[in-house]
Amino acid sequence: MPEKWTKPPSLAQLFEAPDGFVGRFGWMCGYSADATFLNDVAERFSRQVDRQRAFAGRVALALMLDPGNPQIASADAPGVLHLPIKTGSKPFKLLHAKIALLGFASEADREQWRLRLIVSTGNWTRQTLEESLDLAWTIEISSEQFGPRLDAGVKQRCADIKAAWNLLAWLRGCFDCRALDAALGAKQEGGRQFEDWIAAVTERNTLPAARFFDSREQSLLAQLPKLIRATTSDVARNCVAMGSGYYETPADEAAVPSVLADIVEQLQRKNLLTRAPNIDIFVDPIACQAVAPSFNAIRKRGWHVRKAGRPEDLFGRAERTLHAKFLFGANFRDDSNVCNSAWIYLGSGNLTKPGFSQKMSEFGGNLEAGVVFEPEDKLLWSVERRTDHHRVVSRFLPVQWDEEFDETDSNLSAGSDMPVREDEYVAAPVAYFAWEPVAGASGGGWLKADGAEANAFEVVDSSGLVCGTEGEQGIWWPHTQPAQVQLRWEIDGRQRVATVPVLDQFGRLAGSTLSALGIEEAWQHLASFPLPPDEEDLAQPGGDERQSDKATPGPPHRDTEAASYPIRRMMQLIEDIAVKQTSIDPSDWTAWCVRLEQSLSGMSNCAVVARFRTFAINPLSPLRNCEFRPHFAETASSVAGAQYEGILKRIESAWGVEHLGPLEA
Repeated sequence: MPEKWTKPPSLAQLFEAPDGFVGRFGWMCGYSADATFLNDVAERFSRQVDRQRAFAGRVALALMLDPGNPQIASADAPGVLHLPIKTGSKPFKLLHAKIALLGFASEADREQWRLRLIVSTGNWTRQTLEESLDLAWTIEISSEQFGPRLDAGVKQRCADIKAAWNLLAWLRGCFDCRALDAALGAKQEGGRQFEDWIAAVTERNTLPAARFFDSREQSLLAQLPKLIRATTSDVARNCVAMGSGYYETPADEAAVPSVLADIVEQLQRKNLLTRAPNIDIFVDPIACQAVAPSFNAIRKRGWHVRKAGRPEDLFGRAERTLHAKFLFGANFRDDSNVCNSAWIYLGSGNLTKPGFSQKMSEFGGNLEAGVVFEPEDKLLWSVERRTDHHRVVSRFLPVQWDEEFDETDSNLSAGSDMPVREDEYVAAPVAYFAWEPVAGASGGGWLKADGAEANAFEVVDSSGLVCGTEGEQGIWWPHTQPAQVQLRWEIDGRQRVATVPVLDQFGRLAGSTLSALGIEEAWQHLASFPLPPDEEDLAQPGGDERQSDKATPGPPHRDTEAASYPIRRMMQLIEDIAVKQTSIDPSDWTAWCVRLEQSLSGMSNCAVVARFRTFAINPLSPLRNCEFRPHFAETASSVAGAQYEGILKRIESAWGVEHLGPLEA
C-alpha cells in the first residue's frame, strides 16, 4: 500500500468519465440538487462544456428529486433533465435516497462499457462540496469483466447494481417521463445502450445478496442485522459509532433518543453487539436535535458524545457541518490497533424515525437507500506508525477519539429540525412541446403538445402575454425556436408554473439556437464528430425563452473562396462527407445522421447553396450513391439506409433543391 495519503475524490469527481470513456446516460435520484453542481457533473460525465451540451440537446442524466425541490430548467443545466413527480403519485414522506447509476462507453471500442454506482449521504448541491461533511461509496463494473464465469467480486458488484437499478426502475414510475421518452426515442442512442448494459448485469443468475438496500418494504433498521451478517463475519462487536446530519426531534430528555437506543438493542438482540459495548455518537454540536437535551441520559448509559472528526489535511481549517449518515461496528482489543470484524453503513437515512426506523410510507417513512459493506483493507483505530495514515478509520469516516463532551461542559445545542417543504415541482399537463417551423417564415413556428387539451394550460411569452392557440396546428410562437417555454396551469385552485422543454425536428431537447453556417463552418461541425463542435464555435446556452426571442439567424455567410469556386468547394464537401460517413460505426449512425442534418440544414442561406439553386442543380444527389454510404446503409431496405435517405430529403427541402437536377448529370 502507498505510504502517502491520497486525497479522496469529491462527490462531483465521482461522475468523471474513466480514461478512454465518455458518459452516455445515467439516472440520479435525491432529496435536493442545484444547477451549479449539476453543470459540474454533467461536464465531467459527458466531457462536454455547457455550450456543447446545449448544442447537442441530448439528455445525459435523468434526475428524480423530492418534489419540494424547485425545478431545475434544462437550459440552466444542459444535458440534465429534471423530471417532475406525477400528481397523486407520492408513496413516500420524502424522496431522500441519494444514488446515481452511470453508463460509460469506450471511445475506441463502442462494444466496451462500464457501469458505475454512487451511493451518497450528501445532496447533489454546491453546499455538499463546500460546506458539509459527507460520505460516498462507489463501485464500477466493466464489460471486459464478463466471461463464462464471473469471480466473486464481479458477482457482488452485479448484485449491488441490480438492487440499485430495481429501486430506480420502480421510482421512475412515480415520475413523468414523457419528455425523457420523447428525447430518447428521437435519435438519441444513449438511453438504449444504457438499458442494454443494465440487462447484461441484472440478468445474471446466482448472484449473492446485495450490499445495497432501500426502505420500500422494510425500514433500514429492520434490514441492518441481516446485511451485516451477509456482508461480514457473524460475530458480536464491542464498539459501535453512529453519526447523522439530523437526529430525531427532542421529546423526552430523560431518555436516550429512541432510534439510537433501537439500533443498539437490535444489534444486541441479533448477537451482533456485546452486552457492554463502547458507543460513540458523533454530532454537529450546534444542531444535534434530541442528543442535546438527552445528553445526561446518554451519559448515564456510559455512551460517549463527540464532535464529528474533520481531517485538516483534507479540508484545511475550514469548518464543515456534519451531514453524513453512518454506522461503524468493530471489535477493539487492548493489544491490537486493528478494527477487527469491521462493518460500515452509509446512506441517506438520518438516524430518525422517518429516516431509519420506519419503512417508506406517504405520511411516515422516507424513501431511503444505503449500503452495508466490509472495508477492503483492515482499518486501524489510530496512527502508530508513519505507514498507518492511509488505513486509520478517521480517514474514511468523520470520527475522532481525542475529544468528547462531558457533563460539566456539554456545549450542545438542539438547533433546528429538518425543514418541512411543500411540493413545488409536479407534472404539468404538457411535459414537452414539439417544434414545427413554418417554411419561408423569418421567425415563428408552432408548438405542438400531443394528447393535451389546449384549455388545460397556457403558454406565456417573455412579455407575460398568453400565446394564441389554433386548433390542431398547436400554439403559435411568434419568435425563433425556443429551447424551453413557460407553462401556466391550475391544480385544485392553486396556480402552477413550470418551464417546459422544446423538442426540435432534429431530436434535440432544449437545444440551443442553431446558427446559420457557411460551408467551412458546416464541415468543421461534421469533421469533429463524434466529438461536439469546438466550444468557440457555439453560442452560450440560453436561460429561458426570453433570450431566444431576441435570437435571429445570422445573415447569409459569404465564404469568399467558396463563392468564387462554388462547384469545386461543394464537390470537396460532398467527398469529405463520403469519406467521413463510410467509416462511421453502426452504433454512431443515428448520431451522425442528426449531426449531418443539423449542419447541412444550417447552410440553407449559404452563398454556395444559393449559387446551385441558380444553376438548377441539386448538389446533394451524389450522397445517395452506394459508394458514398457505409455498407450497412447502402439502400433504403435497411433501417439505417431509410433513416439516411429521410434526412437527405429534409436537407434538400431546406436548401430548396429537392426538385432540381442531379449534380452527376
